[in-house]
Amino acid sequence: MGVPIIANTPIIGFQKDLIGLDLPHNDALVIYIQIEQAVIKRVHVEEGSAANILQLSVIQQMGLEPKISKLARSLTGFNGAVSIIVGTIDLDIHSPPVVCSQTFMVIDKVSPYNGILGRPWINKIKAITSALHQKIRYPIPGGVIGQINSDQAMARKYIAQRLKKSK
Repeated sequence: MGVPIIANTPIIGFQKDLIGLDLPHNDALVIYIQIEQAVIKRVHVEEGSAANILQLSVIQQMGLEPKISKLARSLTGFNGAVSIIVGTIDLDIHSPPVVCSQTFMVIDKVSPYNGILGRPWINKIKAITSALHQKIRYPIPGGVIGQINSDQAMARKYIAQRLKKSK
């Protein structure tokens, strides 16, 4: 038994979206996004992540550290590495015109990204992500499709800088 198709649901496609990209590539889907009142750079959108994660330094820069619910818990990554989270915080993510509240795990660990938006956010806004096309698309009421574009050049530049520093 499948999921019923709703007649008024817009179709999301990516047919012409490779135009303008530096191809071929294996780039991560890295975006800028508004969280609360701040635009956060270098946020990795990752369907493989069961959690939304933000760096403690980002929360501090936003002036929201007092809102963190302190909770020392472990977070196990794909490679089995364990990180201890500082706590959790509920924040609004703005994907115009959609605004949704999400819980973030807060970590204090070096990362190439300021945050990760995982399946909780992706599924909440009913997004379709494409790392190949460097885009996120999601339905907006009224039969319109919202879109967030990755900044491929920014992501590549930052990763290249990180690789130089680690050598």
